[in-house]
Amino acid sequence: MTAPTQARQIHVAVAHRDPYVAAGIASLLRSRADFVVQSGFPDADGDGDPVDVLVTDYATGVHKATNVPSSRNRSTLKSFLVVTDQSTGWQIRRAVDAGVRGYLLHDCSVEELSDAVRCVAEGRRYLSCPVADQLLENISAAVPTAREFEVLQLIAQGLPNKEIGRRLGIGEGTVKTHVKAILRKLEEPTRTAAIGEAFRRGLLLEASP
Repeated sequence: MTAPTQARQIHVAVAHRDPYVAAGIASLLRSRADFVVQSGFPDADGDGDPVDVLVTDYATGVHKATNVPSSRNRSTLKSFLVVTDQSTGWQIRRAVDAGVRGYLLHDCSVEELSDAVRCVAEGRRYLSCPVADQLLENISAAVPTAREFEVLQLIAQGLPNKEIGRRLGIGEGTVKTHVKAILRKLEEPTRTAAIGEAFRRGLLLEASP
């Protein structure tokens, strides 16, 4: 008699800013036989077993997905799954554009959470139905590019164009072009109004670790 094939173990790291949410997610996933769950971020030096999925909050997920390192430890983490209460179309689209592959809301069921982790571990995307609906409604809207997001964040810090250019290694004229594009896309006449609108839409995040 042939022994049954054991299901592949999926290695999951849970690093959510809300400690209660993090503890709940880790506990739910540990109740499923095919998950090996660790708390906190994967080792920066790449030691230990590769992590298939990082389950995290919105701000951390967008930040980490945008800044995945190019070194050898890149292979230790395949994909990001966000579990959050951030549910506007702008926020969801920013996360997807940044490289987040899974997006769930806090009220998801344990079955959906488990399915999302498995899906993301296989290299596919998983968006809950409410998230997908919000994304589809927003899909035709103009969203700032990655570089425009960088300029937007520095504008929010009160930096002038010259300093923004120095920080990003681009010319002041290029900064002005990005600022004009940001004002157009956010449909606001001034930098101050654009920053307020960006916060309202969830385009600006609190600083990430």
